[in-house]
Amino acid sequence: MKADARFRIAVALAGCISLALPLVGQDNQEPDDIPMVRDARGGITPPRAIYAPEPGYDDASRRAKTQGTVLLTIVVTADGRVKDAKVTKSLSGALDKQAVEAVSQWKFAPATKDGTPITVRINVECTFRIR
Repeated sequence: MKADARFRIAVALAGCISLALPLVGQDNQEPDDIPMVRDARGGITPPRAIYAPEPGYDDASRRAKTQGTVLLTIVVTADGRVKDAKVTKSLSGALDKQAVEAVSQWKFAPATKDGTPITVRINVECTFRIR
């Protein structure tokens, strides 16, 4: 039986990613100050993952055949780094940890507003399936 962790990032209109519209030029905002919005209005282009390693299964979750989705909320900075990864829908403590650790390593082409890189908050689904 092969363990496999899949990530799905979809465009904002599909409901799998939510974008935040921060005040442009205020990259030093605290993560809690970045509001969530539901679509990409106002000249915003969503961030695009350019490096996205998948997490592994831990041994206990593999033996228990735990499958499902972990939903994370992350902040993608104007330089494409991930900050403030938080679980918003849990699967199990161990798989939640695996998802946070993997997504924290991701690199993005940043979101832009009218061509200027901005910091945004997005939701990321991490789906774990055992094949």
